[in-house]
Amino acid sequence: MKKLFITIAFVAAAMFANAQFFVGGNLGMDFTSGKWKAEGNGLTVTQDQPKTFGFTFAPSIGFMFNDNMGVGLDIMFGMDKATNKDYTADPVVTTTIKTTTFGLAPYFRYVFAEVDNFKFYCDAKLLWQMDKPKVKVEGNGVTVTADGAKTTTFGVGVVPGMAYMLTDNISMNCALNILELGFATSKTVDKNPDGDGVDYTTTNNEFGFGVNGATPITIGFFYTF
Repeated sequence: MKKLFITIAFVAAAMFANAQFFVGGNLGMDFTSGKWKAEGNGLTVTQDQPKTFGFTFAPSIGFMFNDNMGVGLDIMFGMDKATNKDYTADPVVTTTIKTTTFGLAPYFRYVFAEVDNFKFYCDAKLLWQMDKPKVKVEGNGVTVTADGAKTTTFGVGVVPGMAYMLTDNISMNCALNILELGFATSKTVDKNPDGDGVDYTTTNNEFGFGVNGATPITIGFFYTF
């Protein structure tokens, strides 16, 4: 037994001696807006279309045991804001929904090929994510706020990717989420939306490529120690 523990200790020491730690991540942002215009009979009417703004920040940390295998953790933060004006109401009613997102995704990475400065890999990931919206309605001098339906998502998947080594320590990584093979289940809970004391729960399951409506391609920068 003592020899077994000594062997395990030597193997672990050798793995960590060759380990390469890395940090990095990606940042994303989007904004949409528009105008609607109607003209006729000498009149012109314009209205604002729904506006959306969102950003995501996903830092990642991990280490490679050797040239081919490693582990890591993605930490996801996000915020989306959608604003819509109801011009059929008098006065106009403005509804704003702010959704905050937090998630964790530990993963195992296997590098299966290297060509010049390119490395090709696959990440086997677990996912936990929570989306919490806040709803604000404004009109006629009155403002009402409420919690929206909260969604919790769990998933597993395999995501291919590639890295281009800009220097010996800095790389640009590209995750091909559009080719992800995985399964995800999400549960949305809407507590008493109609004020009648009834809560509503919706469960959805997805299996296939690019589950969870992920961004098709994610690009980030990493530094390896």
